[in-house]
Amino acid sequence: MKIDHIIFLIHPCCYENLDAESVRRDNLYLFIEREEEVKQRWFQVLAKRPANTLFLQLGGPEYLRETAVANLGDAAVFYPRTAFPDNGDLREYYRRLAADFRDHVSAYQLQLDTDTVTSELWGESFEGCVPGYGGAFAEYLRLRCAPKMQFEMTVYDSRFLYDVQRWQVIPIDGCDVEAWLFECHDGTGAAIFQSRLTAQWVDNRRVRLRLDDRRLQVCTKNGHTIWPQTPWEKGKPEHVDEYNMTLADCNWRWIRTVGMAMDDFREVISAAHITTCREG
Repeated sequence: MKIDHIIFLIHPCCYENLDAESVRRDNLYLFIEREEEVKQRWFQVLAKRPANTLFLQLGGPEYLRETAVANLGDAAVFYPRTAFPDNGDLREYYRRLAADFRDHVSAYQLQLDTDTVTSELWGESFEGCVPGYGGAFAEYLRLRCAPKMQFEMTVYDSRFLYDVQRWQVIPIDGCDVEAWLFECHDGTGAAIFQSRLTAQWVDNRRVRLRLDDRRLQVCTKNGHTIWPQTPWEKGKPEHVDEYNMTLADCNWRWIRTVGMAMDDFREVISAAHITTCREG
């Protein structure tokens, strides 16, 4: 069987087994609603029985794997049961996952060319595990074509993405990094950076930006502002400062607008520069 495309489904259905009290206590209703919507989209694609496609499900319920097998066949479904290293070494885990993937390809005599195969990313969460493992699979399987993030097939962690109006992907020149720019439901903007061909959780390249401290903030995915360190006040001088962070930081750090037009925000994000450790 020739494989032309891979679907990476990362850590699906994180919320479905939570008890009612946990959901109420942590106010998780919007995430549960999103997860159910996204799960139905996964089923719809699998029901179409996409040809020459390998479905990789990392974690999550067995019934999803069984649905994939029923639609695609055993050979076209890989559900790794790879042991996580006792010492927590992520790179060792990525090597093990890649080795088990190759064993599956060999066992079923699949034909897969890493120079030409395309792929896409589904799962949970959009900010964390999906780009983290998506980039790791791309790096450790030596995929030449960057996996395509499918936002509508993911569940996010950031509440401000609820009912997002529109989004845009901005490739950063000269590297595998993408900026994702969102117009939120209240008209404000949010941007996050993700690497596509490298394991982001261990990626120490730095994202460098010039930020206006009156119109932009850096916040966590929970909405807590971490830059600027002091609140804006009337009469305070305006500053445009350099802000930098590692790509590993970018699974939980967002750039948010505070009174900046979306076109101007797009210019700021598009001007981001990615540097190596030695450069920066």
